[in-house]
Amino acid sequence: MKTLLVVSGGDAPGINTALASYVGLAALNQDRVVGSLGGFAGVLEKNFVSLSPTMLIPWISQSGSVIPSSRDPVLSHSDAGGKLIQALAAHQIDNMVLFGGDGSLRYLPPLLHQWGIPCVGIPTTIDNNVAGTELTLGFDSACNFAYPVIDGIRATAHALPGRIFMLETLGGDCGNLALEIAFGAGAHAVLVPEYPYENEWLGRRLAQAVELEGYGLLVICEGVSTSRTLAEVLAQETNIRVRDTRLGHAQRGAAPSHRDRALANQMARTAYDALKNGIRTGVVVVRQGQVTLHEGLLTGAIAPPDRARYEIINHL
Repeated sequence: MKTLLVVSGGDAPGINTALASYVGLAALNQDRVVGSLGGFAGVLEKNFVSLSPTMLIPWISQSGSVIPSSRDPVLSHSDAGGKLIQALAAHQIDNMVLFGGDGSLRYLPPLLHQWGIPCVGIPTTIDNNVAGTELTLGFDSACNFAYPVIDGIRATAHALPGRIFMLETLGGDCGNLALEIAFGAGAHAVLVPEYPYENEWLGRRLAQAVELEGYGLLVICEGVSTSRTLAEVLAQETNIRVRDTRLGHAQRGAAPSHRDRALANQMARTAYDALKNGIRTGVVVVRQGQVTLHEGLLTGAIAPPDRARYEIINHL
């Protein structure tokens, strides 16, 4: 069996761990693995590299992806199917593992299925927003990245009391990352794109925290429409100094956590076993805390952030 590994869309911590795990299993069973350099654009250009355990061992603990990704929508072109089939046949590739987020795993597997190309997907995104799975690879690492920053904020808050601190996370239009970090950190408030809020309420909530604890901590997702102006608005609303910290893309480059390393190994093994057993279309998912294979295409809507947890943090 010869498998092509393709990373599509944004990178996430744990991808390299999963790549190494899959390649190690293949080598143990005398199967071959190649990687695409540049997502599906690289596939159509036949830009492949042979992958071996010795090549990937130094990357197991590294963030990012040793095989570059791409957001170029090359499979939307009318001649993409024929070119893709020809490229795989030319290199005697039997099947594919696709690493990607909700967009990649929602829109690309139906095309591959239509063209008769066996593929198993692995959900990789720090946003934890892939339909059909409770957890995506990279989410735990991105959460853990925020805690040393929050610890530093609290150290300053203790030394110089009387301030509001605002921490912006990644997450795009999905608030799962901000919500989980706020809950784990014991933040006084959290804002996510999915749920509206009022400046007056937020000001009161954070001013009360400053009065009771000496500081206020707000965690906000980057996708909240007011994220760029909120610090100034809060300062005017409360007459309290507001300090703004943004994690930015460094959060996506977090070192893979223990949980993500273990998840990467489980997901890679599940994908390998599925292809070895002749599964033609599937996605590795986490359901009821267990890694399993969803055979067929993913359907359904992305679940919104936990409303009950949102209300607990915000004391609503």
